Amino acid sequence: MLERLAVMLAGRAGARLSHALAAGVSRSTLLRLIRRLPEPETSTPRVLGVDDFALCKGHNYGTILIDIESRQPIDLLPDRTTSTVARWLTDHPGVEVICRDRSTAYAEAGRLGAPDAVHVADRWHIWSNLAEAVEKTVLQHRALLREPHDSPAAPDAAVIDKADLKARPPAQPRTTGRLSDRVREQHAAVHALLDQGVGLRPIARQLGLARNTVRRYANAASADELLVGRWTGRASILDPYKPYLHQRWTEGCTVARRLFEEVRERGYPGGENVVKST
Repeated sequence: MLERLAVMLAGRAGARLSHALAAGVSRSTLLRLIRRLPEPETSTPRVLGVDDFALCKGHNYGTILIDIESRQPIDLLPDRTTSTVARWLTDHPGVEVICRDRSTAYAEAGRLGAPDAVHVADRWHIWSNLAEAVEKTVLQHRALLREPHDSPAAPDAAVIDKADLKARPPAQPRTTGRLSDRVREQHAAVHALLDQGVGLRPIARQLGLARNTVRRYANAASADELLVGRWTGRASILDPYKPYLHQRWTEGCTVARRLFEEVRERGYPGGENVVKST
């Protein structure tokens, strides 16, 4: 699969580059030349990067495997299921470190296919997860934030006035930020298509969103309804079990399915998706 993708991209991109260099060559000629090249020899990497990529966003995904130390792709897998990744790891022993996102499928694949490997998170996902967690926290405690004073020398600029807090509304939607901007853009796109008479299912396919997400956007008159109330003090049935989940996470248990089963034994009445999204 890796060869097919490389050949396809090299053919189109190479043809454009050859014309830009005034040495026009058709992509068919380039493809024939590339196919004559011998297969590159690859060895099992010590540090393996695992991530997914979209073949058709929102529908079909594959898995790319990277040698982190050499920064070279070594294989493409046709899907991102646990069994496929675990099978590859079993067929290629020697992986010592698996660098991945927080996908439970990849975590379980590593446990099955390379049980002795250490799992780490890559820098991009660490920063991405941190940014989303900070933004959710800011949204949740938006009512406690004061507007900046005109004078930076004001001595009590950082002091929260309780009386002032009581006079404020309990929550206000954030107007800027990655998450809020994305919600506003998607809400506007959904309603624009609704105004054209497009149904929820076609909208979901066109925008690459889940149908339930499209329905939630369609039922909200404005994006502010989605931003206020989602993370602003709303209680969750998982709240009593979050200290235990945090403890288990710090102990190294990061598989959502296992955590769900443990809290269910302790009386948690909800579903697994709530645990996964926490």
